[in-house]
Amino acid sequence: MDMFYDKDKKEYYCLRCQYRGSEEDVLKKNEMARFRYGAMYERYTKFDFD
Repeated sequence: MDMFYDKDKKEYYCLRCQYRGSEEDVLKKNEMARFRYGAMYERYTKFDFD
């Protein structure tokens, strides 16, 4: 992501979308994305349905 910091407003913003938020909010959402998409590129070939 391309996040930039505005010192005057003390917030982060994205050039690609309209997102703006505090450092706390950015870190929280980043952790949420890591959790949700952590295994996105893993290939699962065995499934246990027991």
